[in-house]
Amino acid sequence: MKILICDDEQKCVDELKLHIEEYMNNHYMTVEFIITTSSKEVLESKDAFDLAFLDIQMDEADGITVAKELKKRNEKVALFFITNFEEYQDEAMDLNIFRFFEKPFDVARLNSSLDKAMEYIDESYVDVYIHRNKEHVRILIDDIVYIVSDNRKIYIVTKNDRIVSKEGFDFWREKLPNRFFYYVHKSFFVNMHYVSKYCYKELYLEDGTRIPIAPRRQTDFHKYWYSYVNRR
Repeated sequence: MKILICDDEQKCVDELKLHIEEYMNNHYMTVEFIITTSSKEVLESKDAFDLAFLDIQMDEADGITVAKELKKRNEKVALFFITNFEEYQDEAMDLNIFRFFEKPFDVARLNSSLDKAMEYIDESYVDVYIHRNKEHVRILIDDIVYIVSDNRKIYIVTKNDRIVSKEGFDFWREKLPNRFFYYVHKSFFVNMHYVSKYCYKELYLEDGTRIPIAPRRQTDFHKYWYSYVNRR
């Protein structure tokens, strides 16, 4: 998961990162943070994000402007505004903002908001383009059942197809959201939405496929699984 925190107060940025990091660690999620006090830096980059925390009033460019640009890069981005000013709220509502936060942060409210954001991201239908027969084919991420490495080839197994991927395993591990995809084995990256039964050493998918869980990953997956179930 990729998270942006943009606020021109360094103290605010550091404090918010600490709280979000604690939440993500407690839910066994891998996170990449982009932290900046410069809204101009965000606008000049090409990065897309899953979550973004933005101060509305900043010197270089206001949070509304930054939010609109982030929506263009990823229309499913979950946006949060950090502000004490109500005058922007009407315009912000058009962007489907999750929450407004005042300083200092209410940690319980922040955690509750992150719970809602995780539900939203789990249920959102994001698409990707894959190469097939010299064409780019669009598929929904949630249609991917699992990624498998087999005889030095990477296959994308969807609900209705099995597609050879030009991209390697690391590409898909980075591309697919770790809220509901899990790297259970060196050869399998599985969408939890298709798991019908979990035993400590393996997963059973809806179509009857059995996926092994590597011994060294079993303890961590066990924790992740119960966190995932509690989010559903």
